[in-house]
This record gives sequence, C-alpha cells and structure tokens, in this order.
Amino acid sequence: MSVPYIPVLDTEYMQQTIVLPLNEYEKRHDAASLDEIKDAIKIALMMVSGFRDILDDLNFNEEKLRALQFALDDNYDVVEKIFEKTSDESTRVMIDSLLTEMAKLDMEIGDLILEHRHAS
Repeated sequence: MSVPYIPVLDTEYMQQTIVLPLNEYEKRHDAASLDEIKDAIKIALMMVSGFRDILDDLNFNEEKLRALQFALDDNYDVVEKIFEKTSDESTRVMIDSLLTEMAKLDMEIGDLILEHRHAS
C-alpha cells in the first residue's frame, strides 16, 4: 500500500497539550489539569505509535523524514526535561512510554533513510 504523502506528526500538539500544561501543573498541582495532561499524553503516544506502524508504507521523502526527525528531537528534549521535573508517578510512567516511542520512531526513520541511501 502506498500513501501519497507523509502525514504530519503534530509536534506542536505535544508542546501545547503536554509540555506547557505539565509545567503549569508542577507549579499548582491541580488534579483536574493533570487528568487533561494524561489524556494529552495518551493521544501523543497514539500519534507516535501510529506513525511507527505506517512508516514503512509511506512514499520515501528524505526531506520530510529529516524534518520529522528534527521535530522529534526537539520535542524529545523538552518532554525529557518535563519528565525529570514531574512528581506524579503515574504521569512519569506515561511520559517514559512516550519518550521510548519517540526514540524508537526517531531510530526507525534513521534506519529507513539509510536503507534507501544504500539501495540506490
């Protein structure tokens, strides 16, 4: 199956719904906002995992894949800093899973680029 374009991994979504709200939660420890943050983490995890599932089916476009890698790297660093500051244990577990999936996607993109370079 071939997809005509590379879908956008919405790294801005992660920034707006996870990173910034977690910073605010850590300042105020508001349980209601923590539930919203956990929902946002679940959605981000679903996006990253889903992207990993379809990566091999995408038409190869190195420029777009590199752009995605850079966005992932930027977001990984920010989410990792939040992970280090987060005090809620269940949130830490969820963020750790998200970071793992982000790292796996980053590596898989790199492998795919290398594969295509050596194939040509």
